[in-house]
Amino acid sequence: MKQIFLLLLTTIIMSISVFGFSGFGSIGARSGAMGRASVSLTDFWSIQNNPAGMALQQHIGLGVAFENRFLMKELSLKSAALVVPIQFGVLGLSYNQFGYNLYNENKVGLAYARSFGSLLRIGLQLDYLASRFAEGYEGKDNVTFELGVQSSITDKMTIGAYVFNPIKVRFSDVTDEKISVVMRFGFSYLFTEKLIGIAEIEKQFDFNPDLRLGIEYKMNETFYARTGVALNPGLFTFGAGMQFSNLRFDLAASMHQVLGSSMQASLIYQFGQSER
Repeated sequence: MKQIFLLLLTTIIMSISVFGFSGFGSIGARSGAMGRASVSLTDFWSIQNNPAGMALQQHIGLGVAFENRFLMKELSLKSAALVVPIQFGVLGLSYNQFGYNLYNENKVGLAYARSFGSLLRIGLQLDYLASRFAEGYEGKDNVTFELGVQSSITDKMTIGAYVFNPIKVRFSDVTDEKISVVMRFGFSYLFTEKLIGIAEIEKQFDFNPDLRLGIEYKMNETFYARTGVALNPGLFTFGAGMQFSNLRFDLAASMHQVLGSSMQASLIYQFGQSER
């Protein structure tokens, strides 16, 4: 009975666009604390959120992230990524898994990003998607891609755009259900050397757009404080980050007006001096 209840709960939550193969949402506790806004950021987790932002990474990096959605282990999201700069751009490999033994979704991504000066960065990621159900139910495998662009139009402002699954891959051949197309557009603005603001709009086909707003304040060379909101589905977020040499640790929490709280944590190690 408990397993049936959890399976029904997972299906219901997926149906309101919080989950599913919608790019797995925003990955990493930094963006998670800023209303889940991420499309214009140029940090390590750009490999998951907008591959164009990965183009500015100068050092090999490894990262892991975990999100406990609504404090239920059955609704957890686990992520890992590797970023490797090469002579002509940056390569990345990522993995995500959402769910538990009765139902889980998996995504493996291979990304490439390149910068063409400050005015243009482009990133492309090929995705292998796999859904797995309880024993006796057939899973589904798909291949799609995601594309992102960024531009630093001034020293203080960066704009970004991103699309996941523009080819509308089918989730089910039986029902003709398609994996949702996800589009994001937004900007970040550096008010001072210590304060950055970020805003973006995410649109999933068949769902209302989501406006996301966030700020990050650099308290000193080690500590960061962050907060933000997402208007659909109505989230208030906050968190903090710590950087010790090449090691970064970020925490985030969010409150949903109906479903309750979620927690996020992410850890990054970069070989060589890194930049925030």
